[in-house]
Parts: sequence; structure tokens; C-alpha cells
Amino acid sequence: MSLSNASILSGATMVAPTGGTALTFGSTGIENSKNVLYCNEDDNALDRRTIEVSVKRPKVSVSAPNGYTQQRTTFVVKSPLTLDNGNITVNTVRIEFSTDVETTDAEIDELRLLANQICSDADFVEAIRNRSLS
Repeated sequence: MSLSNASILSGATMVAPTGGTALTFGSTGIENSKNVLYCNEDDNALDRRTIEVSVKRPKVSVSAPNGYTQQRTTFVVKSPLTLDNGNITVNTVRIEFSTDVETTDAEIDELRLLANQICSDADFVEAIRNRSLS
């Protein structure tokens, strides 16, 4: 599917995965505006899947439209992979929400559901798999 013909739903109420097995995540604790979650089902710390959550609070900025920088919440999903040669690489997905302090919960939910569809909608699968811009 071509990205030039992609479509996603605006105003969607939910995007939900089906099938699979639930993974549970524990926390290493919050430190310096970051919380690292680790997959409880992964036994080896070297190839344990993690989700790093960080928050950047808005700061006063005279050049920003409303006098504050945007607030940012970032999720980094890391999934280590042991290669055939025995080396370990880390596959990564980064999701960042960057919003103005005046953004409503409904507007944030709309952004979240739009982003969710990019990750799950068939129109975007080939672009992700093939690292393609078309």
C-alpha cells in the first residue's frame, strides 16, 4: 500500500489489539523524570524488553507562542535481539507526545488514537517494514 493513499480515522473512540499474550511490566522506580519498566517474562537482563517513560515539563520561554515550551511525554520501547553471530542489537520504537499546556484531554486523546493507527493500520505496515517513504 502506498503512503500517498493512506487513511486513518479521525475521531476514533478506540484502537484495540486482538489475540496475543499479555506481558506484564515492573518498574525500576522513578528517577530524574524517567521511569524504566521491564518485562517480567524475560529472564535474562541482557535481552530483557523495556519501556522507558520520560516526562519533560514545560518551561517559561519568551519565544514560545504562549510563553511556555511544550510538555513532552516520551515512550521508548526497546527489544533486544540476539543475532546469529551471538551479538546483541536493540530494536527500538520511540513515541513522543509534544503538546502545549493548553491542549485539552480530548485533543491529546485524538493525537494518541491517530498515532496508534499509524502503528497498527495496514496502510503503514510496508513503510515500516521496508523503511520506505512512498
